[in-house]
Amino acid sequence: MSKLSQKTFDRVCENILSVLYERYPIPVSALELSEELARDNEFVSRVLVYLQGRKLVERVETGKSGEPYEKWVKWKLSKNVKNSYDALAKRGL
Repeated sequence: MSKLSQKTFDRVCENILSVLYERYPIPVSALELSEELARDNEFVSRVLVYLQGRKLVERVETGKSGEPYEKWVKWKLSKNVKNSYDALAKRGL
């Protein structure tokens, strides 16, 4: 597997944040993100964990078919990041 440059990794992070911003407040699974960005699901999952560590995204766990023991992890933009994006959009940046 080839190694990504930091610039490419940052661009993928920006793309993920952009998709999450567009769909806010609806949580999105890593699979949906990987299909949207044409990236590997495992890679997108690792990027999401990285973004979670930086407090840019939040993890939302939901049960499948009402069964609490089966969990699907979905992600959404953190409220602070959403407010920052909204402030930038208001200023026209």
